[in-house]
Amino acid sequence: MTKVALIDCKNYQDDLLMKAIKDGLVKIGFDFAKLKNARVGLKPNLLMAANPDKAVATHPSFFTAVAKFVIEHGGTPVLTECHGFGSFKSVMNSTGYSEVVKELDMEVGHMDEIAELHYPQAKLIKRIEISKAFFDLDMIINLPKFKTHGFTYISGAVKNLFGTIPGLRKARMHLRFPEPMEFSERLLDLNGALLNGFDKPKKIIHIMDAIVGQEGEGPGPSGTPRQIGAIIIGSDPVAVDYVAAMVAGLDYKKIQTILLGFKRDFITVSSPEDISIVGQKVEDMRVKNFQPTKSSVSSHFLRGWLVGSTMKNLVIEKPWPNEEKCTLCYKCKSVCPAEAIYKALENRKVPYYNYKKCIRCFCCIEFCPEAAISLKKGKLQRLLRL
Repeated sequence: MTKVALIDCKNYQDDLLMKAIKDGLVKIGFDFAKLKNARVGLKPNLLMAANPDKAVATHPSFFTAVAKFVIEHGGTPVLTECHGFGSFKSVMNSTGYSEVVKELDMEVGHMDEIAELHYPQAKLIKRIEISKAFFDLDMIINLPKFKTHGFTYISGAVKNLFGTIPGLRKARMHLRFPEPMEFSERLLDLNGALLNGFDKPKKIIHIMDAIVGQEGEGPGPSGTPRQIGAIIIGSDPVAVDYVAAMVAGLDYKKIQTILLGFKRDFITVSSPEDISIVGQKVEDMRVKNFQPTKSSVSSHFLRGWLVGSTMKNLVIEKPWPNEEKCTLCYKCKSVCPAEAIYKALENRKVPYYNYKKCIRCFCCIEFCPEAAISLKKGKLQRLLRL
C-alpha cells in the first residue's frame, strides 16, 4: 500500500501551512534527515504571469512554507521551474515569487541549459531532454497546483513535472503527440525518467497545493478559482492525483495520466485499492459541484482517427476567441505549436484560426492573459450531444 496524506488546510497562513505540511510528511513516513545538507529542487507551477488570487500558479505562500521547512531541516532549497510563457522576470514578479526569493536569499536554478536522461523502459521516448539544473540536485519536491485542464482533464503532480522541460520543447511535444492518450504516456515517460534516469536516483516528493484550486476551463486565466481546502502529499504522483480527483468529485477514469499510470512499473499503485489515504477522509473533504472542463471525454477518444481529417471540426471542440475580450496581443499565436493561428483578417477583432491545422492542444486557451478564448462544440457534436 502507498500512503497519501490528505490534510485539511483552509488558507495560506504561514504557521498553518508549516504545521499542515509537516503533519502530512510525518503521516507518509518521510525521513526528515534526508534534507540535511541536500540541494532540494522546489518545482512549483509557474505557468505564466498571473496574480496569486487567480490560482494559476502554486501560491507563493505555499512555496515559501516548503522552502522554510527545507531550510529548518538543514537543506538548501533551489527554485527549479521552466515556466510556460512570458519573461521569467515578469512571471516571478506577478506571481509574488520575486519577493520570496529575495526574502529567503534563495538560489534560482539556471534552466535554459539542456541535459539528457536515458530511460530504456519508456514507451514513447527513451531519451528525454530536461533542464540541466535538475542534474545538480539531491532531491526534488514537486509542488503542483490542482487545476482542471482542457487537454489532460486535470493538471496535478504528473503534469507539473512537464515543467522540467525548457521553453519551446514543450510546444514541440504537443505537436509530436497531439492526442491526450499519447501525450499522457509521454508525461508518464518523463516521470519515470526523473525517478530512474539519473546516475544516482533522486528522491521525489509531491506536495500539492489544493487549498485554492481551479475548476472550469483551467489551467490558465480562463479557469475559475475554487476553494478546496486541502494539501495532498505523497511519493507517488499518480496516487496523489487520484486522491485530488476524488476530493474534487471527478471521475478518475476520465484522467489518462491516472488510468495509464496504474499500468506503469515505476508507479507503486496499480489500482485505487493500492492507495492508503491517511489524515482526513475523502468524504469529509469532498467539494460539492466542482466544475470539470467542458472538453468532453468522448471527443478525446475520437481524436485518434479524426486528427488530420476535416471531420474533427464537426465532432471535436475547438478554441473560439471572444471579440469583446480579445486585445489582439497574439500570445495565442506565439504559443501555438501547430502554427495554426494568424493575425486578424481585415475588419476582424480576433486572430484567425486555421482549424484544419489546429491539433486541439488548447495551449492558446491556457496562455491567453485575458481569458478571451473558450471552447466551442462542433456542429455534429452539438447535434448528437457528444
